[in-house]
Amino acid sequence: MQPLPELQRSPQLLQSGHVHLWLLDVRQFNDALAEQAFLLMSSDERERAQKFIRGKDEYIASRWLLRKVLGQYLRQAPASLVFSRGEKGKPYIANISIRFNLSHSANWAVLALAQDMELGVDIEQIRTSRDLLGIAENYYHPDEFTQLRQRQGDDQFHFFYQLWTLKEALLKAMGVGISAGLENLNFNVQNGISVSLSPGLRAQSVTDKWQFHQWQLPDDSYCALAAASGDLPQTYWFDPLQALA
Repeated sequence: MQPLPELQRSPQLLQSGHVHLWLLDVRQFNDALAEQAFLLMSSDERERAQKFIRGKDEYIASRWLLRKVLGQYLRQAPASLVFSRGEKGKPYIANISIRFNLSHSANWAVLALAQDMELGVDIEQIRTSRDLLGIAENYYHPDEFTQLRQRQGDDQFHFFYQLWTLKEALLKAMGVGISAGLENLNFNVQNGISVSLSPGLRAQSVTDKWQFHQWQLPDDSYCALAAASGDLPQTYWFDPLQALA
């Protein structure tokens, strides 16, 4: 588990084998930026935003992050970007080499980008009120559940979310979503991070070489990155409010 590095204010050239991560503190996303976001969003995105009962502000902030950052990399007007979705719902932009993935939870939104490298990112804020053992018994691999049950207190909560974010990130990178079954991934985090896939899920994977990073944010949120790569990619973190607002 890595601590969150210091955020850089100026983006660098996105090189092969590198992953850029843009972390937005939603608490700092003010009304002026929200108005700007609405102007950048598509009519479908604005319509969806109006349907939110909870999480509307987070959704608007994450769309701003996605459009502003991609617009910067692609040198296109953020409002002109057109998103498509894969068979299982993973968003992409046709005819570009940049792969991207977005996640948001509570106070944070994070966007990961790479050149010609499938990737997934997940961020989760720890909620101590959840029935972790009940969830894990039903949805985690039996080996993971056994390890979780052996832990106590805060250690159990942290291990649960460590596994959860890794699972989400990998399934998003594969473009299949959690409907593919969290139990079909068995993570080992004792010495580095490795994963075993069920035969059915392995058949859906674009590669058998997956690399992982994981960070702990200051407020006990966890962030995990999965990347289809033979080597562990270098990661760089940026602050969108300093660079793009």
